[in-house]
Amino acid sequence: MGELTPGQLEARYRDWPPRSWYATRGRRRILVGVGAASAGLIWISAIVCYYLAPSTTAMWTTFALTGAAFVIYVVVYSALVGATRGVIGLAERHLDERQSLERRKIQANAHRGTTVTLVVLGVLLSVAMPRGETVVQIPAAAIVMLVFGVIATHVILPSLMAGWQMSDPPPDDEDDLDDLDDGEGLGGEDEDGRSGWAPGRSGDGQPIDGKTAT
Repeated sequence: MGELTPGQLEARYRDWPPRSWYATRGRRRILVGVGAASAGLIWISAIVCYYLAPSTTAMWTTFALTGAAFVIYVVVYSALVGATRGVIGLAERHLDERQSLERRKIQANAHRGTTVTLVVLGVLLSVAMPRGETVVQIPAAAIVMLVFGVIATHVILPSLMAGWQMSDPPPDDEDDLDDLDDGEGLGGEDEDGRSGWAPGRSGDGQPIDGKTAT
């Protein structure tokens, strides 16, 4: 995915994808799950090729799964770029210090995730190999899709981790003012229906006109 400038980021994500897709942590994590599923389709393609290749069924199944994975991830990636406000997707020179640090942490975690994936893959392959056989025949298509699956996982993990780890922003000042208007602040009423703030008095109990309180 190409890197964007701040102007391109603002123009591209003004109207689409809808902010409701990534407005809350729960929705962002749903997006991450869908993105992870897109990578899973490529791994499924490798399994299909292992059992069915070479065959027309394996070829068309691989094309269908890979195409679906690409389309799904492009949509998810677009939403995650908007959600992270450029932590992923924005060119490094346009990031501030906080965003740059956050990106480096995400990339480090993604590299560890790739390492874990390779270790797990090695263990599964060693367990799946027939016992007592020194030579195992594997279709070339299965090897290609397996390598493609590892590369795709390595590429998309940073964006998925960014979406998963991102927290909701703090409430705006307008929300705090709304709370005051609802009776939770100075202008509210107590449980007896009396006002919690007397006009003409400051917050420390002193009259505004400067006279000493008794």
